This record gives sequence, structure tokens and C-alpha cells, in this order.
Amino acid sequence: MSKVISFATQKGGSGKSTLALVLAAPLATEYGLRIAVLDCDYQQSIVKTREQVDAANFAKLREANPDAQYPYDVYPWQLSRIFDFIDNPEHTYDLIIIDVPGRADGDDVFNALTACDAVIVPLVSDYLDRASTAEFMTILEAIKKAADDAQIDFQYYGLPTKRVAGQREEKEMDEYIDGLGLSRFNSYLGHRKAYTRASTLYSLLNPAWARYAGGTKDTSDEIRRVCEELIERLGLPDRRATAATSVSTVSSSAK
Repeated sequence: MSKVISFATQKGGSGKSTLALVLAAPLATEYGLRIAVLDCDYQQSIVKTREQVDAANFAKLREANPDAQYPYDVYPWQLSRIFDFIDNPEHTYDLIIIDVPGRADGDDVFNALTACDAVIVPLVSDYLDRASTAEFMTILEAIKKAADDAQIDFQYYGLPTKRVAGQREEKEMDEYIDGLGLSRFNSYLGHRKAYTRASTLYSLLNPAWARYAGGTKDTSDEIRRVCEELIERLGLPDRRATAATSVSTVSSSAK
């Protein structure tokens, strides 16, 4: 059965869509997960990245290899139809990622969050972001308590993003979240230009694409730590040996 997660927050500009882009490709290509991304955000950033940024490179790939595929599937989707996708018995994805709109109001957002096994919240250390993010995570804590009472598995985690090493605000953010008793990842993503150049076609763990995007070994190390913590926390399969022998990973529904 698929695990379902969302990258969510109630404040725009926190990088939730970027986070989905940064992680989905390496989880598919390096760790061998069959992944679907449901782009439910009004801006459709992930869909646009595939259609407007990656399409030309994909066409070139197809010229050289007609069997080439994107590493994971992307669907423009309506929040109101989340369960139509999740409950479809024909899907054999390991992981379904939902990119929800940057708000916490409305039954559609609430229903999408409760459909998830885990919600990942970008943690940005800016003071104004901090209070808004903590408020959103408190809502998730209430959902978790209700889920626990109903014996339904639901988790949420803060994931530090745009982190700048040594800044006082970063330490204060960690202390603030920990002081509220909220959950967060031990790993993090730094404030790196390469993450704004994430692709739905190429992983930033691909050395050639990483160089093009301005990535470094530190970039790769960060991404691997986050991917492996996510896999461990959600109990996802790790198929690195299988993925390493494949030229590209094809989702079972993409054939």
C-alpha cells in the first residue's frame, strides 16, 4: 500500500514545492521508489517545471533513447479528488506526494492533510515565518491526537530549509520548535541556489545536473541525509542496489 505525504504550510514562499522537487527525483532514481506527485497548489509549480523547463531536455533524451521516461509521475490534481487517486487500486506507487496550497483554512486542505501518513512542514528561521509555522504545526498536532485516538497512523515533521550555518536564528528555531514539543527532522537543507534549479527529470544527485545547477558535495550530502531519514521514518523500501543498475526509473503507471 502506498505511503502518502504532503509538503505543507500555511505561509507562501517557504519552499514547500521546491522541497518536493528536490526530494522526489533522488528518491526515485537513487533509492528506487515508485513515486507520484499530485500538484494541488494553485500555482502548479511542479507541473510547470515539467512542462516548461524539463520538456526540451526530455525530448532530447527521447531522441537518443525512445524508451526514456521521467523518473516519477506528476499529475495536476484537485484537492477535492485526493481520495480518488489514493484509493485507486490500480496504482502501485511506493510514495504519493501531495503539494497542497499554502494555507490552512478550508475543508479541502484539512481533508488532504488527514489523508496523509505524514505531513512535512518546511521550517524557515525568519521570525515572522517561525510563528506562522509553529501555529500550523500545532494544528497538525491536534490532527495527530485525534488520529491516535482513532488508532490511525499520522505523523508530522518540521524539516529545516533555507538553513544558513552558524546563524543565531537557526538555533532559535530549533529551540522554539523543541520547546513546543513539536516533531522535526534531524537533517536539513541549506540555503543553496542549486535547490531553486531542481528538476522533475534530473536528480541533484546526478553529478552532471548538480554541476549545472551549482551544486556541491555538501548539496548531495544534505539531500541524501534527508532522503534516508524520510525513508526510515516512513518505513519506505530502499532499493538502492536496484536503482543503481537502472538507466532510469519508470513508475508502474507511466508505461
